[in-house]
Amino acid sequence: MAGVSTDSGDTLSLNLMPMLDIFSILITFLLMSYSTDPVSYDVNNGVELPESITLSTLDEIPTIKVTKTDIIINDKKIAGIVGGDVDEASRSQGAIFPVFQELQKMAEATKRTLAGKMSEIDKARLSTLTMEMDQGHNFKLMKRIMLAAQQAEYITFKLMVARQGE
Repeated sequence: MAGVSTDSGDTLSLNLMPMLDIFSILITFLLMSYSTDPVSYDVNNGVELPESITLSTLDEIPTIKVTKTDIIINDKKIAGIVGGDVDEASRSQGAIFPVFQELQKMAEATKRTLAGKMSEIDKARLSTLTMEMDQGHNFKLMKRIMLAAQQAEYITFKLMVARQGE
């Protein structure tokens, strides 16, 4: 117990034990809730990722997988790829229309779920996608997918790559 005396002779005492108890509980809670485990992610068998030496963790966000033959959004086949591109009927204004439609549905459903409860960080995360694309594809296909995503209000992309040497 700590004590302080004043000029008038009154003594003020302060019990430190309850504050130490609160402090130790707070430290225990913070240590238990902290996690250093990265997000694990299974790569589609039909995709051969390009190599990179950049290391960063993946967030749990919607994923576009572009195999040699298909475009898949969150494990749902959206469009087929023939000769390195989608057919003419699937394109609209340079973008892949079925990709736009699916991403727009996802964005609207998420907004309805989180209506009025979104912070600026949540809004930024809602506009982010992970793209897993076979390294043999032309950039033209990636550009079409990114344009469709941008039209559906997904403006940030995290591109998956394999670690160099794996």
